[in-house]
Order: sequence, then structure tokens, then C-alpha cells
Amino acid sequence: MKRVFITTGYRGHNRKDHRFEVPKLHLTLGTHEFATYDWSLGGFRIDDFAGRPPVGEKVFVRKIAYDTDRTAPTNSVAVVTRVLLGKNQVAFSFNKLDEAAYDFLEKASMHRLSQLAKG
Repeated sequence: MKRVFITTGYRGHNRKDHRFEVPKLHLTLGTHEFATYDWSLGGFRIDDFAGRPPVGEKVFVRKIAYDTDRTAPTNSVAVVTRVLLGKNQVAFSFNKLDEAAYDFLEKASMHRLSQLAKG
């Protein structure tokens, strides 16, 4: 007998890092740049991902930015964790997050708080 595991869009998430929508990050995955839908220290989700990568596929994160003055090169690795059908979104978790990327995401979190305080 085959086991079937069904999930819905309303299922709660069991993540330790809360995802943020602001500031919107721009990531270079391989040779293509993507804007994040949301992100955290644990991973990110992107819109408008052409194609459907298989769950478990690794991608190399080469650059992270949230404006033209705040950019960091990185040698991090992310893994596809979910493909959201109908939304053309793909969720990734960081498999390897180097120190530069970790520091950059920490600073982006602080920048987010200053943006929220302004308005």
C-alpha cells in the first residue's frame, strides 16, 4: 500500500527563522538574478522562477543585495525545498551559508527594523 502525504496552502510552518518581505533581497543564483518574495537566515522564496526545479536541487548563491550600495558577494549554497504550483514560486533553504552572507542577512534584518520604524 502506497502512503500519500497531502499538504495544503494553509498548513502552518515549523520554521525557527521568521521570514521577512522587507527589505526585498536580490540574489544571484548561478548566473540569474532574482528578487525575493520573502527571506530569512534559513532560506528564501522567489517569484517568477522559470521552470520547475526538482526538490533537492542545489543552486549556488553568488551575490546578495538589497539596494545598489548594499551588496555582498557570497559562496553559499541553497537547496530547493518546495515548488508552489499555481504561484510560480520556489522555496529554498540555505544548505551552506558563508560568513559574509550570514553577516549581510543580519544587517538586512536590522535595516528592516529601521524601515518599519519610519513608516
